[in-house]
Amino acid sequence: MENRIVEIVQGGINNRNKIDTYTNYLEIEKQNAFKKEMYRSYYMFDNTFVDHVMKHKSVKNYSGLIYPDRIIIDIDKGDIDGESLQNYLRHVCNELFDFGIDSSHINIWFSGTGYHVELLNVFGFQPNKNLHTKVKATMTEHFTFGDNIYDKTRIIRSKWSRNVKTNLFKVWLPLEDIWTITYDEVCSIAKSKKTYNDYERSKPNFYATYNDDSVIVEPYLQSSIISNINKNVSLTPMRSGDTNSVVTCVQHIFNEGPTQGSRNKNMMRMVSSWKRAGIPFIVALNGIVKWSQGELDISEIERTVSNVYDNQYIYGCDDAILMEYCDPKCIHFKRKDYVLDIRDVASLEDTFKQYIENDLTARSVNISDVFEGAPDYVFKPGELVIFSGDTGMGKTAFVQNLVAKAKKDTLFLSLEMNEILIWRRFGQIAKQQTSDWIINQYKNDPDFSLQDELDHLNIMVIAPEIEAIKRVVAQYEPNILVVDTTDEMQVDRFDGDIQKQNVIIDALKQIAQRNNTLIFAIHHLNKASASQGTVGLHSLKGSSNVVQKADKVIVLKGNRNEIYRTVMSEKSRDDGRLEFVTEFNPETMTFKRIELWKEYNDKIRK
Repeated sequence: MENRIVEIVQGGINNRNKIDTYTNYLEIEKQNAFKKEMYRSYYMFDNTFVDHVMKHKSVKNYSGLIYPDRIIIDIDKGDIDGESLQNYLRHVCNELFDFGIDSSHINIWFSGTGYHVELLNVFGFQPNKNLHTKVKATMTEHFTFGDNIYDKTRIIRSKWSRNVKTNLFKVWLPLEDIWTITYDEVCSIAKSKKTYNDYERSKPNFYATYNDDSVIVEPYLQSSIISNINKNVSLTPMRSGDTNSVVTCVQHIFNEGPTQGSRNKNMMRMVSSWKRAGIPFIVALNGIVKWSQGELDISEIERTVSNVYDNQYIYGCDDAILMEYCDPKCIHFKRKDYVLDIRDVASLEDTFKQYIENDLTARSVNISDVFEGAPDYVFKPGELVIFSGDTGMGKTAFVQNLVAKAKKDTLFLSLEMNEILIWRRFGQIAKQQTSDWIINQYKNDPDFSLQDELDHLNIMVIAPEIEAIKRVVAQYEPNILVVDTTDEMQVDRFDGDIQKQNVIIDALKQIAQRNNTLIFAIHHLNKASASQGTVGLHSLKGSSNVVQKADKVIVLKGNRNEIYRTVMSEKSRDDGRLEFVTEFNPETMTFKRIELWKEYNDKIRK
């Protein structure tokens, strides 16, 4: 039987529309275990899905066959405390037992916050173009718990993958353990590989697939499948295209009407949006009453609306439910700025604790580790560091020395040099040899390779648009992003070089902070400083915004006709001053820290 197709999402929930065979997915899932964020499609598909995605560049509006795999019940933690969630999980399992589902056909996964309760296909769902509606109708008819996650192209977190919100992993728990284990103990397990080997031994064939002819479980609840799907009655009066470009997702939720299994959560998001727009309580209340079409009790509606108006329930573009209804015509679509990131004391404290508990040295770069004898000066994750200096100072070569010797996972955007030149120079730095030596090694030694020295590098030489860089960094999660140079980055629309530089610097700062990525940006001097030979804090090209947004500004000073370069920090937001002298060897593109007599040092600093 042909191998089924799944959608695979890596490096962020927005990186959709990548598809592969289920067999390849399992290998990717294994390689990603305990590393990065990763998702897969809830259902499986055949090759018509491949044709659809190739043609439309999207999984949306697929109308072919849908194939069942496992059935997942999503137990969201929401606002309840951990022990209440544990009790709720036990209640869910008891309900499943009472319904007649054998305990050996149930698998428990901690998702990093809540739980995914997985079932074998005990209902006997068969491939069907409307399989998702049957699954949804069946699950919502028989069970009152769990979120509505049964959409046709829904994705679900992959096993053993990272939950970036909590930095915990999705891990398996033996069913027999859930009756006694505490939520704190579960979170502790989710930081390690503790249950990985036990799962591999005890549940290797848990997933019911259509990839071969073997039947893992004989269905025994076929009679419980709900085949007749009752469509929700449309709201009246309803106008065609009844949405505008302001928070379009909430308008789509309203127009969809109440859907069993997601009514309460959708209601809270609509009311939250209306409250923020200044809609009076009584108007929001009556709007939800109309929207509910009599399916919800008035007292329940009033309680929910009052709860939202009395408390700070705020949902933004990164909310999982609103993301399902995201629309390109929305004014917030591009910048994803419907909610500004305002943090309360508790969230700030949690973030800080997590920050200091992590091993920062593993992601930081200390100058003293790169250049022997140089002072301690640390570039940290989340910082935007600007490197500048006059033409011929070796700005790019200096940064290449940093990242080559630091050996941190690096994405290097070489926007001024082609890949042949930039790679050869990295080779010279790694081997401390001339260009001719590198070329001859590749010519004469078929086994010669630089992979051991430079395997941590990824290089891009095509000048990308700034939004594309945001996606690439979110997907690949490099420790360090190098931009050489900021001038060469592409911006959709801008009025003049000043505005372009502002847009670029603002975007780089945002990337550094959101992804906790260390960014090295090489930036040119302005014309006045370049012509006069004076280099200082206000010598950078563009407006003062460049200096203001940078966490550190490092300049290289000296005479381009000599070999000495003074490396100085013109700005250090949270560190002391950096200053040391190097000797630049243009033959090998390497820098070496040296001691110079004071008089000459004073001379080249001027």
